Amino acid sequence: MTGGDRSVKNIILGTAGHIDHGKTAFIRALTGIECDRLEEEKRRGITIVLGYAQLTLPSGVKVGIVDVPGHERFVNRMVAGAAGIDVVALVIAADEGVKPQTVEHLHICRILGIERGIVVLNKRDLVDDDLLFLLREEVRDLVRGTFLEDAPVVAVSSVTGEGLHEFIAALEEVAAAVREKPLSKPFRMPVDAVLTITGFGAVVRGTVLSGSVAVGEEVEILPSDLRSRIRGLQNHGRTVAEGRAGERLAINLPDATTEDLKRGMVVARPGIFRATRRVLCLFDYLPYNKKPLKTVSHGQFHCLAAKVNARMELVGVEKVPPGGRAPAVVSLDRPLSCALGDPFVIRGYGMFTTVGGGRILHPLFPEGKETSLSPEYLRVLSSGTTAERISLLAAEAGREGLEKKGLAGILNENPAEIDQAVAALGGRGEVYEDEGGLLFHGEVVGAVRRLVGVTVADYHRRNYLRAGVNREELSVRVAAPPRLFRLALGLLLAEGELQAEGELIKARGFHVTDGPVNLLLPQVEDLYRRYGLRPEDPDASASALKLDRRRLLEALNHLCRTGRLIRLNAEYYLHREHLEAARSALKNFFKNNEILTPNDVRDLLGLTRRHIIPLLEYLDGVKFTARTPAGRRLLKG
Repeated sequence: MTGGDRSVKNIILGTAGHIDHGKTAFIRALTGIECDRLEEEKRRGITIVLGYAQLTLPSGVKVGIVDVPGHERFVNRMVAGAAGIDVVALVIAADEGVKPQTVEHLHICRILGIERGIVVLNKRDLVDDDLLFLLREEVRDLVRGTFLEDAPVVAVSSVTGEGLHEFIAALEEVAAAVREKPLSKPFRMPVDAVLTITGFGAVVRGTVLSGSVAVGEEVEILPSDLRSRIRGLQNHGRTVAEGRAGERLAINLPDATTEDLKRGMVVARPGIFRATRRVLCLFDYLPYNKKPLKTVSHGQFHCLAAKVNARMELVGVEKVPPGGRAPAVVSLDRPLSCALGDPFVIRGYGMFTTVGGGRILHPLFPEGKETSLSPEYLRVLSSGTTAERISLLAAEAGREGLEKKGLAGILNENPAEIDQAVAALGGRGEVYEDEGGLLFHGEVVGAVRRLVGVTVADYHRRNYLRAGVNREELSVRVAAPPRLFRLALGLLLAEGELQAEGELIKARGFHVTDGPVNLLLPQVEDLYRRYGLRPEDPDASASALKLDRRRLLEALNHLCRTGRLIRLNAEYYLHREHLEAARSALKNFFKNNEILTPNDVRDLLGLTRRHIIPLLEYLDGVKFTARTPAGRRLLKG
């Protein structure tokens, strides 16, 4: 494979710290790579956009380096670059000490879930040992209680090179403890830079958060839903055939233009991740804030590499004090793509201050759900198992169901683990999966199963002369979404609670001759046997039997289905034995005659026109006779 050994460990090192504390100079001294590329950056001596470098440690670990801006106006770019960072180098100038952006960056790193780092006391050559000692004490106070409390503290000089070897040694030790990003999860890469390369077209860059991707594969760019096949991949300038979690990648997308692409978009496997404008999160209000935060606030929402104006509403509390925590619903001005567990930061408008941040609990939070949040709901989303989360989301989806394929994107989880969890849930009847991969919670399925059973029983009670209810009619009566209805009905049929005869559904053991039908059917059949070839209409028949018309018609229809009566039209029914006798008489007539007229039928069977016409029309309909201008003739065969 081109681009060197791809089996080695890859980590991302990011810088953080106050403006002009020498982050870029430190990276240049460490790697020999100049991260400030813009003329304005070189002229002003500050980093404006994200810079990138790479380093191979003596152990062989590949380190991708993201150099972020320190200026307060560019913290949004710092946050964009922080997506995917494994280790942070918190750079503090020895001659200036801790500054406001030092504190803010430290809090941002904590909010973003960075767990490991090294404190770099830069510009060592500008201070004596006494000042350096005092700075170490200041740093100890700064990092107390944070993820950097036990981190190495290394004094370096980007000018003389002092301390760089100590930093490398410290990075080796920290890197050994870094867990590599998951390859088994779906591919996802936030875009933190968009550029055009002459002859190749649009290129996006970012840190791969999970999964892997190869040249020639199709990817989706969210939230635009644009799709493109990958023409080429590069990792720090090296052409590679595959990109993996933990690496910095440049992806050439020939089906997109730079106008289509923006920083903050996400490149992902098609059909797995979704865009959203409403998320449930767990929000930490940073302790350096002066006043409690009210229920509703507005600010800039930073998630992965995206920045979106947003409205945040605390849930269950009227305000949160500095250093406090509360669940919150964030409504976004425009859609972005995120998943459960993704970190976010909220900054205030105009004042360039990080207000707080936290973790996404539900990336597709339904409207109105915030009024019924329970502690158990929040527990499952924040720390529950995959199976617990799937069960919760299936219950939340209700009768519409939950697409199993989309769970990998919502939960940011390995599809194989989702399959295992769904199988376990199915085994205990907590979640059911239909043939198309749609999941329904067991309570939802149980309710529809009961409704189907009750509906069939009620149908039998009201239509006891019918063998069953038509499947389509049953679906209409139950009024459940089609896939949920089919699932519930299928379970009832598989377990034998219901039975199917073609398109008719009936309860187990149901027979149309049960109950009062034993008395009714013989009465109706005997009446029509006595009618002979001169039946009365249903109204007269119902009156003769002292029945209402509906019950008589039910009996007539049942007798027709069983073949004991024959329906000539809506008004006239004949008993089969009388119809067969008439057919036999007419067939004998045709042995000596070619044409049959109504008068012949009158003379032969002793009928009036009232009964002759329905009989002849029925015989035409069953192809016994065919009408001609002269009369009826017998159809052969």
